[in-house]
Formats: sequence, C-alpha cells, structure tokens
Amino acid sequence: MDFLGLNQSFLPVKTLRCINVQWNRRYYEAGDFQLQLRAGDWSADIAYLYTRERPETGMVQKVETEHTVKGDFVLVSGYFLEGMFNWKVVYPRRQGTGNLSAQCRTLAAAYMTDVGVTVPSAAVLGGDVTFDLLGTAFGNATYGMLKLQELSQRIRLDYETGTLRYEVWQGVNRTRSGGGAQYAAFCQGFGNVDTLTLTQDDSDYRNYAVAVYQSGTLTVDIRTDAAEPIRALYVSTGLSIADGQTQADFLASVRTAAQTELAKHVRVVNIDADVLQNHLFYLTDYDLGDCCDVRDDRLKLAFEARIIEVNEVWKENRHQVSLQFGNKIPISYHS
Repeated sequence: MDFLGLNQSFLPVKTLRCINVQWNRRYYEAGDFQLQLRAGDWSADIAYLYTRERPETGMVQKVETEHTVKGDFVLVSGYFLEGMFNWKVVYPRRQGTGNLSAQCRTLAAAYMTDVGVTVPSAAVLGGDVTFDLLGTAFGNATYGMLKLQELSQRIRLDYETGTLRYEVWQGVNRTRSGGGAQYAAFCQGFGNVDTLTLTQDDSDYRNYAVAVYQSGTLTVDIRTDAAEPIRALYVSTGLSIADGQTQADFLASVRTAAQTELAKHVRVVNIDADVLQNHLFYLTDYDLGDCCDVRDDRLKLAFEARIIEVNEVWKENRHQVSLQFGNKIPISYHS
C-alpha cells in the first residue's frame, strides 16, 4: 500500500517507503497505525499519512528514532483522524431527542468545526435516541450511542480539496439471512481462514442497571428471559432535569446512559481470525463494519457477527489481515 506524507495544510510532502506497516482499523473507536522506515525516507514536515486505498488518514503523533548496526530508522505512530473526537468534551450540557445519526451530526457541528471538520447533510441512519450529556468525551459519548444501534462514525479527508468531512455510517449486511449483498462466510472449511480463535466469557456480563440521578433512580432490565438471574450494575449518571425538559425526555436520557454502560458489560464472544485471500477478498467481498457469517467447525458453532476490527500488517512484502468480530448472534450450524 502506498502512503503519502502530508503537511499541516494537507499538502503532499513526499511518498513514503515503509519497511513495516501496522494499520489497525476500528468500528466502535478510533483506529491507529505504526510505520517503520529508514530515517532518510522521513521528513519532519509530515503531519498526516494518506492513502487512497483506505478511508482512514493517520495523524502523526509520535516519532521515535532508532540507531542500530543496520542503520538509522524512524518509528511513526498515532491515531487516525477519529482520535480527534476525544480531544473534545461535552460542555456545557447538551440534550437531544431524535434520529441518532442526525443528533451525532449536530454534536459534531458543535464541537469539531474548530479542527476543520465540516458536517455535510446526509440521509439518516438508525432509529431515535434521547440523550443528556455533560463532561463526557465527545468520542466516548457518540461511539457509545452509535454502538447501541451498530452504527459508526468517521472523518474522511477529501484529498483534492484538503477538507475534512464527518459522517455516520454502517457496514454492509453480508449474512445469509440478510439476503441482499454478496454472501460472506468465514470458516476453515471454506478455505478462507488460517487460524480462528473463539473465546466465550460472561464473567463481566450485566443484564440489569440501577441508574441513579439526582432526584431518584431508574431500573433498566435488558433480560430477554425473566427466569434469567439478575446481574446488576450500579450507574451513577449525575443527571438532573433541566429547565424546559419534559420528565419523559429526561427519563429517556437516563435510560440511554444506563444502556450505554450495560453495553460495556456484555457476554463476550470474541472471534479472532487470520484470514486468507482465498474465495473471499478483503475490500472487495468484505470490509470493516460488514456483518458476516462465522463458523467454528470444531465446536459446531455458527454466528452472525460484525467485523469491528481489521488489523493489517505489511512486512517483508507480505500483507496479513486479521479480523475481530463483534455483536455476535448465534445461528444454526450447518455442515
């Protein structure tokens, strides 16, 4: 993959010749990167890393020099542009009710314009949300709400104009039950997975929240089976009803805060896969955010799962892609 170093004004400085590259893409948080190159191939004027082959743009945040018997090297790392989300804190208090993607664009317009991010109009995605935020990092707040509806957000660099655009987006449904986009399934039996690791852990799982606000409490029960034992979580929201806010909207915002916290304490079913570019091809047949079928042929388990992480490594002229899947929904296993 070709990388172009850009200066603070998003103007090209030089094309980079990298020795090793780690490009870690994330769906529910900001991704990051790390490049190794010879010192002579680097320029101190480079502030951003751009490639036409990926939607992310890297921010150069850490530069380390290294002298070895093999020569002088530079190790460059940082977050993608989405790392700027957590530069901002929600203050003063912000409240909203309505479509989630529209509400996130409104928040982005309020907090991200000073770093050059524009918020163009776009079709709405997802359902409605009611929120009440104060003192929370912008990225944590918006990613948390978006995760509840399996949506994400990003900042795209328009290289031709040097402008940054905010957008809410969602991956493609490529499951068999989706019946729409091209079907994508990962398992060793299909010859497109080298290694697949399945980890199941419910030690931190919580299904019930006691959400405390300044004048009372609200309980949120997300159990689908009333016979399931309650595994409770105490959530101190610190919220109080604001002037002009209805009681119904206020309680809905408390509920959203509780659900966002409960989403951090789910039953963990981690599926990590080192995939082969065989039958299914990265960026053509699947991409970050896509919902696919995943099978563990050893345990006879099958899931519909969204690709929430893509970790790419280029080393010694080899490109390795590793996937992590989230939001797993068990489905019937068919041999």
